[in-house]
Amino acid sequence: MSPYFRDYFIFLGQLLSGFRMDHERGIAEERRRDTAPFFDGKRPPRILDLANGRLRPQYSILKADGQKVYGIDRVNRSPSGWVDRSYQFARLLYGVRLRSSPSSSRGSALVGGDAAFLPFKDSTFDLVTSVAAFEHFQHVPAVVADLRRVLRPGGIAHIRIHPFTCPSGAHNLPSMEIPLRILPRGAEPWDHLRKRRIPVSVPLNEWRLGQYLDAFRRHFEILKSYCAMPEGAGMLTPEIRAELSRYSTEELTCGSYVIVGRRC
Repeated sequence: MSPYFRDYFIFLGQLLSGFRMDHERGIAEERRRDTAPFFDGKRPPRILDLANGRLRPQYSILKADGQKVYGIDRVNRSPSGWVDRSYQFARLLYGVRLRSSPSSSRGSALVGGDAAFLPFKDSTFDLVTSVAAFEHFQHVPAVVADLRRVLRPGGIAHIRIHPFTCPSGAHNLPSMEIPLRILPRGAEPWDHLRKRRIPVSVPLNEWRLGQYLDAFRRHFEILKSYCAMPEGAGMLTPEIRAELSRYSTEELTCGSYVIVGRRC
C-alpha cells in the first residue's frame, strides 16, 4: 500500500469538514490585510493568481468575492483524464462553503500559460498573488521580472512561499498536517537538509529566503516580509541546530513566508 494512501482519506476529510477552505480563507484574509492600504476602494483591483494550481482555491475565493481575477497555470490547458476529473470533484468539495456574489463570474478567467512568459500586456494588473508556487519555479528571476512587467506602476505583489528549508519544505513527507507537527515514523527532522534519505520527487528550486528577497528587490520595493506560519520549532534540538548552523532559525522554522512588494 502506498505510504500516501492514508493521507488521501485525511485530505478528503479535510475537504468535507471545511478545514482546507478555512485555511485558504485565512490566507485570503492575510492578503487583504497586507494589501488594503494600497488600494483606495474606488474600483476593484484587477488581480492575477499566479500558478493557481489544480485545486485553484485562491482563484475560487477571489472570484466568489466578486473580484476580477485571472488565474494562470500550465494545468489550465485542456484538462482531461481521470486525474483532472478527480481534481474537479475535489474543487467541488473545496467550494462547498463558498458563497458567490451575483457578479462573481464577470471579468474573471483561467488561462493556460507559463509563469515566466505571461500572456498579458504590460501594466495589466493591480495585484499579483501567488501561494506555494515560487518554490517550484526553476527560473525565479525570469518570473519576477515578468511579474513586474504585467503589474501597473505602483502595483502590488503578494507572494506566499513554502520554504525548502522548513521541515516540510521538500514535499516528500506523507503528511497532511498544516503546519507539520508530527513526523511520519522513521523520518528524521530536516532530513532533506541533512542526510536526504527520503528522495525529493517534485521539482523544487531549493532557494533560500535571502535569494527570494534579493530577486524581488531588483524589481520591487519590499514593503514587508514575514513568516506567516511557524513550523517545526519543537523539533529543533540543540544538536540539529548546531548541525544546520548555516541556516538561520527563521529559515528552519518558517512553513510559509510572505513577501509584499510594490512595483517601482
